[in-house]
Amino acid sequence: MFPVRAARTSIATWVGLAAAAAACHRPAPTARERVLAGLSADAIGVAVADGRALSDPRVRGVLDAASARWPASLGCLVDAAVASDAIGLTINRAGDITVVAALPRPPRCPALSQRAPGLWIATLGAGPSTRAAAVLDDPRFARARPYLETSPIAGVALGDIHVLAAAEPDPLDAWVAIDVPGGADAIARVVAEQLDKLQREPSTAPVAARLHTSRPGPTQLVVRLTGPLDGDLAAAVRTVLAQVDVAADHAPPAQAAFTCPAPATGITCTGGTRYRVASLPADLSPIVTTGHPTPIVANGSVTGLRLDAAVRELGLEAGDVIVAMAGRLVTSRMMLTDRIAHARGETTVTIRRGATEAVLQFAER
Repeated sequence: MFPVRAARTSIATWVGLAAAAAACHRPAPTARERVLAGLSADAIGVAVADGRALSDPRVRGVLDAASARWPASLGCLVDAAVASDAIGLTINRAGDITVVAALPRPPRCPALSQRAPGLWIATLGAGPSTRAAAVLDDPRFARARPYLETSPIAGVALGDIHVLAAAEPDPLDAWVAIDVPGGADAIARVVAEQLDKLQREPSTAPVAARLHTSRPGPTQLVVRLTGPLDGDLAAAVRTVLAQVDVAADHAPPAQAAFTCPAPATGITCTGGTRYRVASLPADLSPIVTTGHPTPIVANGSVTGLRLDAAVRELGLEAGDVIVAMAGRLVTSRMMLTDRIAHARGETTVTIRRGATEAVLQFAER
């Protein structure tokens, strides 16, 4: 028996040594891989790019045109993106934006805070959920994965309409594939109208001449831009954004973000923000026990507590951010728990949902 046991021990030893050797020779993750691993899957839109591709003058011009609409505090992100080894961005259903950048040196951008050595993050809104997996682990992004991993510039948006895009600056080639369940005819008509407007505008006609559309199937439309390009790509982007603004000005107003939930025992609601409850401590406690709020840290400061789960009896959704209670900021679960426990008579809870903020009013019967 001893020789058999010795042989098994020897085999196990060699297997262990081989595994250790393989681990030692496993290549370190690339900058793109680190960025993708840092992008949370609680997203409906993802974009990722190499800094070298973004530094191309034509692409940089497009970034500058788009960034004119960003909050001023995020303006420095364009310079950081161009200087990065790789950069990624996500947006979730609540409108929260997260940017993760792999940078060779610390950035001069107050919007970015360090997440790990060489990896920096900026958030607008609640930021990523601490419980969400990485983007590439989510099967919803399986089709986009090859492009997110390898294309110099790539993006995907998921919703009623699925959009997948990829681009490279040299040689210039960019395409957008739009998938519409049920048929893409309506989208094709809108795209044709926009292209017609670009062709009639002298400053954008050279770019429009390089845009080509195709219909691979009844539910898909593909728009492709190929070089060489003599026109000003940034000017074309500014024109399209201006057209979007005009359309938005004539669009019906968005519905209120806060509506009354289905009736719950002991809780009534009117107007979406006014609640009557039997007991403030008892009826507000699910915000903590069910919602499991976690602090949002943006640029080194706690900006609120994000709900990881919905509190349906109070009309709260996963991703909502508790900003304040009784008009006072809350920066920890313990602080929120204490204020709920000592609430009597009337109180308020300030909630941020995407770009919308509301003050919920609670009063005991």
